[in-house]
Amino acid sequence: MTMGEGGAVNIVSHPPLKKLVESFRDWGRDCWCASGKDNTCGKRFDWKLGELPEGYDHKYIYSHLGYNLKPLDLQAAIGRVQLRKLPNFIQARKNNWEFLRRGLDGLGDIFDFSLPTHATNWTSGEGYSWDGKGSMSDCSWFGFMIRVRPNARFKVRDLAKYLDQKKIGNRMLFGGNLTRQPVFVQLKKERPDSFRQVGETEGADEIMNQGLFLGTYPGLTKQMLEYEIRAIRDFTLQR
Repeated sequence: MTMGEGGAVNIVSHPPLKKLVESFRDWGRDCWCASGKDNTCGKRFDWKLGELPEGYDHKYIYSHLGYNLKPLDLQAAIGRVQLRKLPNFIQARKNNWEFLRRGLDGLGDIFDFSLPTHATNWTSGEGYSWDGKGSMSDCSWFGFMIRVRPNARFKVRDLAKYLDQKKIGNRMLFGGNLTRQPVFVQLKKERPDSFRQVGETEGADEIMNQGLFLGTYPGLTKQMLEYEIRAIRDFTLQR
């Protein structure tokens, strides 16, 4: 659902301050791309910041502790109307996930595909298999999550760059391992007691290094999804 956005601060006459204020407004994001833009700096997959892996998507690198405080009464009114459309949104996302999963079937040696909670497998003929605990998830898919297996002949950033060149929207799983973001690396240096990490974070590192989101946006057409599938299959054949 969409509920619009919040207020505004007019600081366009001072570009450096504008970037800083917008960063604080947007969770502390380091990226300065305007809405709908993906590679203003021309180095989206070429940065090495904090303790993140080289080439981590700049759209999901955070250099400040920021905020995202937006809901208003007007937005609530918009949300009430959106709720009426929600069932169709959910069904479209399910359909788009299913279409992508069928289209990429047979690439399980290269990609690890995410499953709903309590699902153990998915097959084209039977759909999901469940773990027998008596619970089954009914997902409204935010996105189509894939992880590039360690034995693949390419890295997740290689695939992300290729899809970006093909004008196919893709995203990291947001900030990956947040403790490796520049803001927390700096915070750990300046104020070691400001936060603590309990145990190792292998799972977060794995998602950071291997995970990629494709869209399941309800407005995607069959032709768009087929184009995505062809592009991914072509990429895997080239490697």
